[in-house]
Formats: sequence, structure tokens, C-alpha cells
Amino acid sequence: MSVASDARPVAVVGAGWAGLTAALALARAGHPVHLLDSAAVVGGRARSLTLDGTTLDNGQHILVGACEAALAQIRSVGVDPEQAFHALPFGLELRAADGTEALRLNPASPRLPALGRALYAALKTEPLGVRLRATLGAVGLLHGPLHQDRPVRAWLQYHHQPPALIERLWEPLCLAVMNTPLRSASARVFREVLREALTHGPEAARLLLPAQPLGAIYPEPAVAELRQHGATIDLGRRVRRITARGAPGAPDPTGSGASPVTLEDRGGQRIEARAVILATTPAAAAGLLPPDEDLDDTRDRINELGARSICTVYLRYPHPLPAELPPLLGLLGQYGQWAVPRRVAGHPEWVAVVTSAADDAAPMDADTRCATVADELARCVPGLDTPVAQHAVCERRATFDARTGIDTRRPEPRTARRDLLLAGDYLIPGLPSTLEAAVRSGLESAHLLMEDLS
Repeated sequence: MSVASDARPVAVVGAGWAGLTAALALARAGHPVHLLDSAAVVGGRARSLTLDGTTLDNGQHILVGACEAALAQIRSVGVDPEQAFHALPFGLELRAADGTEALRLNPASPRLPALGRALYAALKTEPLGVRLRATLGAVGLLHGPLHQDRPVRAWLQYHHQPPALIERLWEPLCLAVMNTPLRSASARVFREVLREALTHGPEAARLLLPAQPLGAIYPEPAVAELRQHGATIDLGRRVRRITARGAPGAPDPTGSGASPVTLEDRGGQRIEARAVILATTPAAAAGLLPPDEDLDDTRDRINELGARSICTVYLRYPHPLPAELPPLLGLLGQYGQWAVPRRVAGHPEWVAVVTSAADDAAPMDADTRCATVADELARCVPGLDTPVAQHAVCERRATFDARTGIDTRRPEPRTARRDLLLAGDYLIPGLPSTLEAAVRSGLESAHLLMEDLS
């Protein structure tokens, strides 16, 4: 693809995984890039941070082998995913609040019929007819038609999933994947995630736990490569206004050579750009769109996405956690929903406990949140000491609200202005807010813009 002679940069606003991916695609194609982010570190909602001298992450992220775009992008910056992640075969263990086993799903393969046999075995306390209907219904979940979107709970009930399996498997899994409760989550999106992970073989279904800080896995190597390409990196610089002049590509009647897009930071300084990719959170993107009536539909669609929070409580114990504690443990009937011991990341004294859709729970301050999680985990996991450090990391706008019908209301990456595009994990139909969606969106937006620039 040829690069036009205009030397003004493409401004990428937002240095999360979508913005970094878009910036890299542009820089690799020879386009000048100016990357800006209001934060002092790169990575967005999947960045590294330091707590008590330990490098952890801004929330516990888990990928699956089906995240092909994200894994390919990680490889492209010189990081080997086989070294960066600890891979587990697909399987789930969930415990009740008293520590007793609530469900164990360890299929020999994620594909049918092995997955069906595992589900059948997990329902050992249910009557034979219930077990058979639930197993056959699970086949319909993955392979049956879904002509009209509906809430996940109604979809599961239609496919004969018994209340016990909904409570012990599908509800915690839906919350982990969608960050949206069963009563309103989109069955169409949930089904697509299940199909991508469970119908393409054991490699696609593997659970990938970061064995390194997220910053070292992708954001930091991406920035290093961008600098090699001569990109300008502005961190800690917040863009407060974007002004677009005239129609993209139209003649300049003043002869001044004015840029079609001007960015202004909170200090009043301006940046002239050839085009802009807005790779911020949805709320920030809606606020930065120029006040142009042609952009009103895009703004409305972004605002309709809503937002949901995720809270991660990090607990550090005086000794390594028990070795028999699985690397991923579901917690039923508790505020914390999934516990991830950090030993695979080289921090055996730490555990991360994640609460999805945290805005549905009663409000609590950070100390109460940490104490609640620590007390619940002590009852569920015998032999734990008292934590010596605790931290709550909450993203109030961690994801969009992946509710029923959301795919029909997502905005397009192209806006009414060809020099202003969107990038972000909220733009990819069929996917919730994930690193995979962010990377796919960054690639798509960069390629769309390069088509226009050439």
C-alpha cells in the first residue's frame, strides 16, 4: 500500500491495546504516528501497576487459545505467548462458600461428545432425565440456531439447562466472559464466545494465565517498536477537544494548508493531524467527537453502550498459598467470583480475586471490599493465613454492557468523517469487551484509515 506524501501524523488517542495495535499497523506501513494517552503508562485497562513492590496488573486478565489476533499481535512485538502465558487445558473447578466442591468440569476434549460426557458427569446429583436433557441441550447451545437474540438465562432455560447447572456453571462463566448478569446478557454474544473457544479443538479452548506482567507482554514492547519507527509518544497528556475543519479531502479555500483535524490538550496546546483514531473508552470517545450533527448517531450509539465495573482484590499472604489450590478457582455464593493464585506469575504469596459486574453488588469502600474477600476466601480455602497486604483495584468502566440486542446498536469504526475513526473493544460484533476484541478493532480501524489515506 502506498503512503501519501502528507507528512502530518495520524493521531491515535488512547494507548490501550486497541490504540497500540492501530498505531503499530500505521507505523509499520510507513505513516507518521502521534500516540497520546492521559495516563502515564501504556496498556489502558490492561496495564501493569506496582503494589507493595510487586508488579501486578490492573485487574486479572485471562485469555483463551482462540484469541488468535491478540496472540499474533503479541508475537509480532517479539514476545512468545508460550513463555508469556501459563496454559491450562479447558476445565473448571468451583467451590461453595464452605469450601465443598460445587462443580468440577474436566472434559477430555472441549469438543463433543467429550464435553457432553463431562457435563453429564457434573450433574451426578440430578435425576437421569434432567441429566440427559441438559446434555442434549448443551449441544443446542453450541450448534443450534439462534434466530433472535435473547437474555442468556432465557436461552439456557430454553435448552433445558437445570437451575443447578445455571447457578454453578453458566452464571459464573457468563459473568467472567461478559461482565453482564444472566438476566440481561446477550445470548448471541455469549454463544459466539463459547463457539470460538469450544468448537475449534483443545488449543483454542486452553486457558492462558499471564506468567508475566501484562505491560511486558504487549504494551511496553509495542511502544518500544513505535519509537523505532519514529512515532511520537505523549503519555500523561489529555486531549480535551478535537476540531474538524470542513469535509475530509475537500479543497482548502483559504490556501493556508490547515489540517483537517486539530487536537487540543488541557493546557491549550494544539496538535495538527492528518487524521485521528479515537481509541479511548467509549465514554471518552463520545465526549471527544466534534459537535457535528453528522456525528450525532455515532455519539448516541456510543452512549447507549452503557458501562459495567470489575473489581480485583489482591491479597498477599506471609507464606505461599497451598500448592493444591488450583490456578483458577470459581467461588460460588461469595462477593469474589474467581480466585487466581499468582504463583504462575512468580508471586506465590499473592492471589487475585475478581468480581465481575461489581456495580450489581452493594457499594463498599476499598477496605471493606478487601476484608470481605479475605474472610470469604479463608472459609472456602482451609489453611490460609491472615493477609499481610491487601489492595482493591476497581475499573468503574471496565466494559460496555453486553446486554441483549447490543450487536445491532454498536457504532461503526468509520464515522461520518473519513479522517476520524473509532477503535476499541466495543466495536467488534459478536464479542464482549476483551483484549481479543481490542486488537481486532485496532487492526480494522488502522486498515480502514490506510485505505482512505492511500
